[in-house]
Amino acid sequence: MERASVIGGTMVSLMVKLSSIAGPRYSLMAGARSDVIFLGAELESMHAFLEKLSGVDGPDPQVRCWMKEVRELAYDVEDCIDEFMHRVDVVHGAVTSNHGFSSLRGLVSHATRLVAVAWMHHRLASELKGLKARAIEVSERRSRYKLGDDIGMLGGSAMATDPRVSVLYADTPDLVGIDRPASEMVNWLTDDVCTLKVLSIIGFGGLGKTTLAMEVYRRVGGQYSCKAFATVSQKLDTKKLLKDLLSQIAQNEVDHMGTWEEGQLIRKLREYFIIIDDVWSKSAWEKVRCALPENNHCSRLLTTTRIDSVAKSCCSHPDDLIYRIEPLKASDSRNLFFKRIFGYEDVCPPQLKEVSDQILKKCCGSPLAIISIASLLASKPVMLKEQWEKVLISIGSALEKNSDLEGMKQILSLSYYDLPYYLKTCLLYLSLYPEDFKIERDSLIQQWIAEGFIGEERGQSVEDVAESYFNELINRSMVQPMDINCDGKAHACRVHDMMLELIISKAIEENFVTLLGGHPVAAKPQGITRRLSIQCDKEITKTKGGMNLLHARSLSLYVQACQLPPLSDFRVLRVLNLEGCLGLCDNHLKDISILFHLKYLSLCRTWISKLPPEIGDLHSLETLDIRDTNIEELPGTIIRIVQLKYILSGGHTWGKIKLPDGIGSMASLRVISGFNICCSSTNAVQELGTLKGLRELTINWTDFSSGDMKRQEAMMNTLGKLGTSNLQSFAICSRNFGSLEFLDSWSPPPNHLQRFRLSAYYFLPRVPRWMASLCNLIHLNINIEKLSNEDIQILQDLPSLLHLDLWLKSPQKEDKIVIHGVGFPYLQELIFSCEGTSLIFEPAALPKLERLQMAVHVKEAKSYGYQFGIEHLRSLKKIYIQLLCAGASALDIKDAEDAIHTIVKFHPGHPRIDIQKCGMDMHLEERNKRQHPEETNVQNMNASKEDMNHANKKRKEYQSSSAQ
Repeated sequence: MERASVIGGTMVSLMVKLSSIAGPRYSLMAGARSDVIFLGAELESMHAFLEKLSGVDGPDPQVRCWMKEVRELAYDVEDCIDEFMHRVDVVHGAVTSNHGFSSLRGLVSHATRLVAVAWMHHRLASELKGLKARAIEVSERRSRYKLGDDIGMLGGSAMATDPRVSVLYADTPDLVGIDRPASEMVNWLTDDVCTLKVLSIIGFGGLGKTTLAMEVYRRVGGQYSCKAFATVSQKLDTKKLLKDLLSQIAQNEVDHMGTWEEGQLIRKLREYFIIIDDVWSKSAWEKVRCALPENNHCSRLLTTTRIDSVAKSCCSHPDDLIYRIEPLKASDSRNLFFKRIFGYEDVCPPQLKEVSDQILKKCCGSPLAIISIASLLASKPVMLKEQWEKVLISIGSALEKNSDLEGMKQILSLSYYDLPYYLKTCLLYLSLYPEDFKIERDSLIQQWIAEGFIGEERGQSVEDVAESYFNELINRSMVQPMDINCDGKAHACRVHDMMLELIISKAIEENFVTLLGGHPVAAKPQGITRRLSIQCDKEITKTKGGMNLLHARSLSLYVQACQLPPLSDFRVLRVLNLEGCLGLCDNHLKDISILFHLKYLSLCRTWISKLPPEIGDLHSLETLDIRDTNIEELPGTIIRIVQLKYILSGGHTWGKIKLPDGIGSMASLRVISGFNICCSSTNAVQELGTLKGLRELTINWTDFSSGDMKRQEAMMNTLGKLGTSNLQSFAICSRNFGSLEFLDSWSPPPNHLQRFRLSAYYFLPRVPRWMASLCNLIHLNINIEKLSNEDIQILQDLPSLLHLDLWLKSPQKEDKIVIHGVGFPYLQELIFSCEGTSLIFEPAALPKLERLQMAVHVKEAKSYGYQFGIEHLRSLKKIYIQLLCAGASALDIKDAEDAIHTIVKFHPGHPRIDIQKCGMDMHLEERNKRQHPEETNVQNMNASKEDMNHANKKRKEYQSSSAQ
């Protein structure tokens, strides 16, 4: 619906519903239908005026009051329509299921339903009259007080969004003014002093403390076996912080940490390099400091803080160092400013030079302010001097008069007010998340859709539109991207503390959200609760008890399950986010069937073991996330949820959960993950092939006998059918050595496939020949027994391939594979593993490769002088080398290390290098761990626990650095 595509927030879904209810399906009475049409026209007109007001910085109180009235009216109209549509649909469903009126009982039942429908229509007509009267009063009030008549039309502009993430966040070395202070800190931290040393970076928000700390972490971290980076929230939980640190250091034991005491956590730390980011108080620091052991193993601590007294508390020893971060120099400020707008540091049209100097003067060298203003200007379709001068006037003298958080918030507010209306709503939704929370992209956009914020646009699905909004928020520097993949897309984001403060204050001011605990801005709930986020256990029981939750559309719980309000308190809930809720049990979901508007349900990372059969009554549900729960079987009623698009499982119940019979009737499904094909019926497997809308499929295969031919045949037939559909991502995971040879016979091939991942101990005999036709494949993880020349030809000719993870079972005849200067035109990331075989790169090979991970066998590599041709990889930025030392002497190992460091030293791109020395068993363990990221426990492959932790930690570091 084109009208919905240009209307933001609640209006997107409301206008569609108003059009639907006015149609023939609901047969409204004449008066009610005319009221619906009137309300639709009036609300659309009001909303158009709201869009104009949305670009105004700080409208006066009367205008804000009127804007709030319009929003509340829209909410109440949608609630009224939703309830009517649901009740009528229930009655129509009952009538449809009636088998006839031959009996007296049937006639009475039919008459009762007719009376019920008549009563519903009468009630709707009465409610619509009241809502119409409110709409008339709201409209007249604007005219009566001449609200907004003197406001210039400064509305935010839509931004042409590059789906790739800005390089400002993707690669730290591209940030200006950071190399000198980072080098100074590295020199100080890496001296020969054996005692614990503490360095504290101090400066106000937005100066780049965290960015600087992260760069130091990258440069120094490789020298420590125990290293971690953690952020301290304003409400410190010491045990949670220690678990966060230890989860980065000892990943194999992370599942058992929940039962550890603090003493056990502390004893796991020995020689370490740890960064504690954003320490808010001296008391918080004392708790952190007491929890970390002081030893003579050259351990180092680095903290960041905004508060001078906290920095002094951190650095109480005479040998400690306080580093006061300074604003950017004028030259660095200009470089950062112009690079964000024009893509280059030294490019600026002459007519904009003077006004740009004045804007930079207002920013006072703050990277956050510079990036915010530059992003605002970059979003303008035309670079006009008049536009830049308006921005300059709007900034005023905020930072000149008040160079602290308040001044910065004024700068950030300018970027907020410049957002298009549809992006404001999406940004305000982030206020539901706690401070420093990692927000998954897919989860977020599914919640946006569930709330009705997103409308279809010509040629784009709602999912595509929502993803473009996510990317636009990143491009405008409103959120910070995380987990950036090789295709340049961020799979998660976080909100800067200062930006979160602004978002929360705006959301509370507009009654967009009600926060309980977790943030200083959170206030006592006032008025109707529309969205509720519970973030702190303490002192909220009394507050929560007096709340009216009947109109709440979203509930997010980040505390113990005992704080979960009864589901019976809700009537119009669209989003129920219980991810990670401790203590959640099956009984908490007993009233879930009354949430008939629910579209998004996340039980991820909870101990729920069973879904109630009543979940089948949630006919509007679109997303069901049960990853990392104890659920092993779905109720049969699940197939009644025909609107379900995303069903995500796996984790604790790996290999146990089976496909529900009748899944073929769930035609709306787009993403299915975590189900075990070998536990499912052959009928259910075959039904997968009928799901023409399926875009992503991740399955588990636990065929221990390698002889389940019926399911293999069923899976082959299903894959053949999916090959003709629009399947874009396929992954198959297995813990055993069962045969997956049927994958070699995929026909017809899935020509739309973009991602293929084989995570198993099984090796295909060759690269499947059908892969040669995959023109859209960008991400490939595959295991091959032995690589032939034809296999290499197929791989190097894939025109879109960006990421290749290749594991060979058997060594090549010549103990090496030579990558020539042709093929792989766009490959950006290569991960290679093979016992007894190394890679050699010829001149001009892999022209776009940025990240390389490979194993080097010292004994074999010695025969060709440790010359791998890495210097020929001209675009290389990051290298992770595993030196497999089995059978090599200490001198040979040192020679190999020296040779690699020399090559990297003279490489024109100066890539980052990380070398890990390990034995063969340790290499296999690491490879297996990476092959099965969804597993929570991994079999010990004859390596010591300490070595496995070390290998796994190194793998995580590489993946983390690759994401950045």
